Amino acid sequence: MKKWKLSFLILLGLNLFILIVFLVFLFSPTDRNHTVEKPQEIESDATVPFLISTQKDHLTSLINRYLEEEADQENLNYTVELEDEVNVYGSVKAFNKDINMKLILEPTVKKDGNVQLHVKEMSIGQLQLPVSYVLKYMNTYYELPSYVVIDSSEKVIDIYLDELTFKNGLSARAESFNLKKDDITFTLYVPMP
Repeated sequence: MKKWKLSFLILLGLNLFILIVFLVFLFSPTDRNHTVEKPQEIESDATVPFLISTQKDHLTSLINRYLEEEADQENLNYTVELEDEVNVYGSVKAFNKDINMKLILEPTVKKDGNVQLHVKEMSIGQLQLPVSYVLKYMNTYYELPSYVVIDSSEKVIDIYLDELTFKNGLSARAESFNLKKDDITFTLYVPMP
């Protein structure tokens, strides 16, 4: 036999061998022990949790947007800035005049996922005021949302996130709120359609 015929037969045999091996691998099962699990059923009235982490400037924008659209700011007009503390700037009506105010708050997350703001300082104009007195005044004369509770004797403002549900059914729980480290994390609960 001539060399080229022998080379051709060897090449043809090699090609057939590779084709057979390829077909065996192609049609053999991937993993015999692996079973496909059925997706977990979620009730239609349930919520799905998502862990959300954000930064101070993004949360500042969101809070102020929410205050603009959702909160009744007829009597108490204010904005929030998150820095190393929570700074609240606004104006209050006193003696039939709008007077500038500033609140400096330190946030902590409670075990139940709600946020507690410790009032460190409060001033109206340039005057430093006794915090408990001003909080008592605000609690008495301003209509606050039901999820905001002021304890003037302890100098704290509790924000009950578990009582706050947005129009689209979303609710939230605070996981961490450390402004100095810019570590702000919430669990967002999205309702199932």
